[in-house]
Amino acid sequence: MALALDGGHPVRRHDFPAWPYHDDTERAALIRAVDQGQWWRVGGSEVTSFEAEFGEYHGGTALAVTNGTHALELGLELLGLRPGDEVIVPAFTFISTSIAVQRAGGVPVPVDVDPVTYCLDPATLDAVRTPRTRVVIPVHMAGHVADMDAIGAWAARHDVVVFQDAAHAHGAVWSGRRIGDFGTLAAFSFQNGKLMTAGEGGALLLPSAERFDEAFARHSCGRPMGDTTYEHRTPSSNYRMTEFAGAVLRAQLGRLAEQNARRESRWKTLSAALREIPGVVPQGRDPRCDLNPHYMAMAPSTPPRTPGPTATWW
Repeated sequence: MALALDGGHPVRRHDFPAWPYHDDTERAALIRAVDQGQWWRVGGSEVTSFEAEFGEYHGGTALAVTNGTHALELGLELLGLRPGDEVIVPAFTFISTSIAVQRAGGVPVPVDVDPVTYCLDPATLDAVRTPRTRVVIPVHMAGHVADMDAIGAWAARHDVVVFQDAAHAHGAVWSGRRIGDFGTLAAFSFQNGKLMTAGEGGALLLPSAERFDEAFARHSCGRPMGDTTYEHRTPSSNYRMTEFAGAVLRAQLGRLAEQNARRESRWKTLSAALREIPGVVPQGRDPRCDLNPHYMAMAPSTPPRTPGPTATWW
């Protein structure tokens, strides 16, 4: 019997569930944001509350921003990336990982990914390191955490900074550690297809509260928290999240753990079915990855099917 992708008859009889998922929790959150009478994060409470809740969940101090790309750009700004500095990035990732480096004046240096997990392969790092290498950005592809043990050890040996791209990894856990437990910056995205979303949005996760004030000023046109005199301490930009997005994300965060557990359970069934398709090899798993939230079901196909990764969406 021919598969549907080869012209056969589809066996699926029902439409996929609508995404993003929402219910009266989001409606109540939006009404709460409207009724507080302050729709700007500086005067409202929704974004501040979301930052506290998201940071606690992930083991760090969160700063909410406009989107995941801006979270990467702001993180590189905080790290003091200079024009000409080299940043190692995986060759297989969304373009923002590279664009953020370029916009900061840096040079993205691509390296290969592990053929099982599709995350940055630590064995490739030595071959590309130069005296100008300042940062390495592991991407937790489709929710599978990159080998943070090996990447962190390599970076420490060579005085290179690790900056996690966790756009796919809300709630992910590696060897008992959450994204914020690795002592590095991490960038998250809340774009419409992400595991939790407000249509757009992002967060920069700091390993501690030590640099929050600096990060806040840099995301708010250089103005420190509580400023009423237009004191612009540093040149930067406006990456502030709205109160409406913050309210929706609080609702989305509230169901993340249950949704992640469901995806983990259903991946066993889906990956087994994908393996039955000739030439399709679903994303594998390092046993140290305790929780993969499965942003996508990654299943690259091999020739003679169309070459390249095929993202099967949930």
